[in-house]
Amino acid sequence: MRDVVVGFDGSTTSWRALCMAIGVAHGQEACVHACYVSHRPVTAELVPMSLPDAFFDDEEGGCAELRAQVFEELARAGARGEFVHADGDVARELEAVAEACSADMIVVGRSRHPAVHLGGVPRRLLAIGRRPVLVVP
Repeated sequence: MRDVVVGFDGSTTSWRALCMAIGVAHGQEACVHACYVSHRPVTAELVPMSLPDAFFDDEEGGCAELRAQVFEELARAGARGEFVHADGDVARELEAVAEACSADMIVVGRSRHPAVHLGGVPRRLLAIGRRPVLVVP
């Protein structure tokens, strides 16, 4: 195993996914590609009004904090890795990052909603993906 992509948004389940990805990658001396995917709400795309850029995720706002958290965890574990910020559909962007680095696996957290057993992102990754997907509860 050379590369592992993990979806990370700072939620509890994404923290678990990050820890799992680091554990898997560290044991195999692989690289972790932690990916945060931001997206503009659909209403922002449809409504012709100007919203300030600060309303959305950016490199200087929440994304910078997530980046710092990822690198802190990588350093703590002595693992190699990078932080990737993408914009768009979460499942498609995770698959695109995995494709770009020829990842051996994608790790994601399960949905935060108890009524949804698997969650939309893991289900869509299984449908569109070309590599194993590890879903962490």
